[in-house]
Amino acid sequence: MKVAMVIPPYRYGADPTQWITVPPQGYGGIQWVVATLMDGLLEAGCEILLLGAPGSPLQEGVTVSAAVETADIYTAIEAFAPDIIHDHSNTAVLPPGGLRPTVSTHHLNGVPERQGNCIYLSRAQRTAAGSVSAPLIRLPVNPSRHPFQEAKDDYLLFLGRVSAHKGVREAAAFAHAAGLPLTVAGPAWEKDYLDALLTDFPHTVRYIGEVGGSARTRLIARARAQLVLSQPWGGPLGGRWTEPGATVVAEAAASGTPVIASDNGCLPEIVPGVGTVLPVGREITPRDAKRVLETLPTAQAVRETAVDRWGHHTIARQYLAVYKRAISGEVWR
Repeated sequence: MKVAMVIPPYRYGADPTQWITVPPQGYGGIQWVVATLMDGLLEAGCEILLLGAPGSPLQEGVTVSAAVETADIYTAIEAFAPDIIHDHSNTAVLPPGGLRPTVSTHHLNGVPERQGNCIYLSRAQRTAAGSVSAPLIRLPVNPSRHPFQEAKDDYLLFLGRVSAHKGVREAAAFAHAAGLPLTVAGPAWEKDYLDALLTDFPHTVRYIGEVGGSARTRLIARARAQLVLSQPWGGPLGGRWTEPGATVVAEAAASGTPVIASDNGCLPEIVPGVGTVLPVGREITPRDAKRVLETLPTAQAVRETAVDRWGHHTIARQYLAVYKRAISGEVWR
């Protein structure tokens, strides 16, 4: 099957000639999802055109397009003549009224711009979008990209955007109660929030900025636990935040690192079996933190569960089945 994979083109750093690649140089949730899904599709024999990530590493079976403007993307798609277009850009760079079968994975909150043939990451996200029967496919993970480490170091990890809706302050409060350092890795575009975090938890939080490549995977694999304490407020576009898919949960679990999560959005759907879910707003005492850490599943159990549920082969098969539905002319909402 020939698949045109479309992601939103984002600049990387201050260099106007550089784009966030697949896989990403540092922060890039959608880019990691697409890289992992492509792993599964390529192993299933697909041929892929990658759009929206110029400069991505070359690999057999993948054509990396330099197109970033909508008109150029459309031209590249037509030249490739795919069986299916898989959009990850929330239709931001797709031309209206495309002539080829298209499916869209919704990576955001709220209602997608085009609900036709949308694929959701969780029941919570699908419900918030007003759909009841559209396909639901979890985020994939490729265990070969994530080294397994059974013996853990004594630190907790937050990996992601340093913002209120991602629960970084709540993660710092948990780490403080547990008496453990918290490594915070990710972009901090809201300076006041980061400054307040470092002021209030000076002996707990170690902020290291964005990390990528092997440094990132080692950081995940060595952590005693990963904290994903998303909050239902403070979202980037205002309004209620519903955690849609949580790539970091699958990545951590594939490394044998258990997850401590809030009950926001998708998290109570995916975390049981690889970690513990805590209610939003619950104040954590040192006794609570100790109990949570002592009852986390083992590294081996966490990795086995992650691969079984979200392995890239499994998720690729699910997408191929949905692609075939769209190619046959089926339309859903």
